[in-house]
This record gives sequence, structure tokens and C-alpha cells, in this order.
Amino acid sequence: MLPEMMAALFGDLEVDERFRMHRYYSSRFALAVGLVLILGWVARDLIVVDQLRSDLLIIGGAMGAAKLIAMAYYRIAH
Repeated sequence: MLPEMMAALFGDLEVDERFRMHRYYSSRFALAVGLVLILGWVARDLIVVDQLRSDLLIIGGAMGAAKLIAMAYYRIAH
């Protein structure tokens, strides 16, 4: 039932290459901004507080892992 409903709702939408490239560039840009912020925060903690917080490293690792998983999924799906 769900696939028929989805096809009825979104069947007339066309996705061209420009949309896919914009989606790719925007997710890539968001990842780069997030990683720069996390690395800056880790550097600040090391310099100012003189302590390495593991939660920031976990967040950065999760962002990197999410990017790799998404890359693998899109490689298999498309």
C-alpha cells in the first residue's frame, strides 16, 4: 500500500542531474563546515582548557562515519 501511495503522491516529480548535484554539494559543504567547527572546538579545548574531551571526538567520528555510510549507500543504490 505504501509504495502505491508514494507513487501516486510523487509520481509526477522529475529529478534531474542538477538536483542531485545540488544535493551532493550541499551535503558535502555541510559536512565540511561541521568538521571545521568540531576541529576548532577540539583545538580550543586543547589550547584554552588543556583537556581533550572525548564527546567532541565522538561527534566528529560520527560525522565522518555518516559520510562514509552515505557514500557507500549511494554507490550501491545508484
